Amino acid sequence: MLNSIRLGKALRAALVAAVLPMGAQAQTWPTQTVRFVVPTPAGSSVDIVARLVAEKLGGMLGQTVIVDNKGGAGGTIGADAVAKARDGHTFLLAYNGPITVAPSMFSKLPYDPQRDFAPVILAVTQPNVLAVRTDLKVNSVKELVALAKNRPGKIDYASVGNGSLSHLAMELLKMKSDTFLLHIPFNGGPAASLALGRGDVQVLFAALSNVQPLLRDGKVKLLAVSNAKRSAALPELPTIAEQGYPGFDATTWNGFLAPAATPKEVVLQLNKAIGKILETPEVKQKLLAGGAEVAGGSPEQFAALLKSETAAWTAVIARSGIKPD
Repeated sequence: MLNSIRLGKALRAALVAAVLPMGAQAQTWPTQTVRFVVPTPAGSSVDIVARLVAEKLGGMLGQTVIVDNKGGAGGTIGADAVAKARDGHTFLLAYNGPITVAPSMFSKLPYDPQRDFAPVILAVTQPNVLAVRTDLKVNSVKELVALAKNRPGKIDYASVGNGSLSHLAMELLKMKSDTFLLHIPFNGGPAASLALGRGDVQVLFAALSNVQPLLRDGKVKLLAVSNAKRSAALPELPTIAEQGYPGFDATTWNGFLAPAATPKEVVLQLNKAIGKILETPEVKQKLLAGGAEVAGGSPEQFAALLKSETAAWTAVIARSGIKPD
């Protein structure tokens, strides 16, 4: 008898949820654990942002917020998992790779970045820093280019993954400087930085947070930032554009995306909550220490960025001939 009563209540709740308008359902959100899928390994710069936000967001929402790392395949594994999520509580903290780069890199994706996601908020932007081993006798981008020209194919550079911004930034520099460096991809920033520290490679474009331990240990030196303008975290470090390659810009961003079917009210609720977290002095300082600058803004502004950047990287990928494998 008791089981029948419980079953009846559960059935009535399900029927009510089915007939309620989406907006009414959104007013009760969240009703279970919120999951942030991060399409990179633990310890990456994206992971750091996700955990900073998750730590604060749980208290604001009154629900547990967890971070779930699903790296691999240029971030497309994690992105696909969120695109197909139907629980209303799973979201993606994305970066350029699986959203604005993958459509041109892969002939067939299991998801459509424009169709299957609803932009929530652009969380941070951060430059890739151009790091080289301390024993490499160069102290500027021009000197690195000159060395690469004198030793074609003898200088190895790492990336945090094939098709990542780390990869594309160097390919863009190679195109602009007419040089050749040998690409060796790794699975994520920590692995690529470890290879640089060991001396397996000589050069790496990566988020500042990934190379900071090497910088402290004196194993690497920084030549430039990849942004169009200098970074607030490293104001003394010149851009690549300043060093003879005007127009160079390879800015990494991290932003939250929801499955496309997510109610607009939930998207706006998350936008407001995450935006508030990002603006707290404590979080801003921690992010800046790792080289990331808070962005924020509306879902519509984030959507416009995704559209324009997809077009820009499509041109670079087409010209360089980059393939997924």
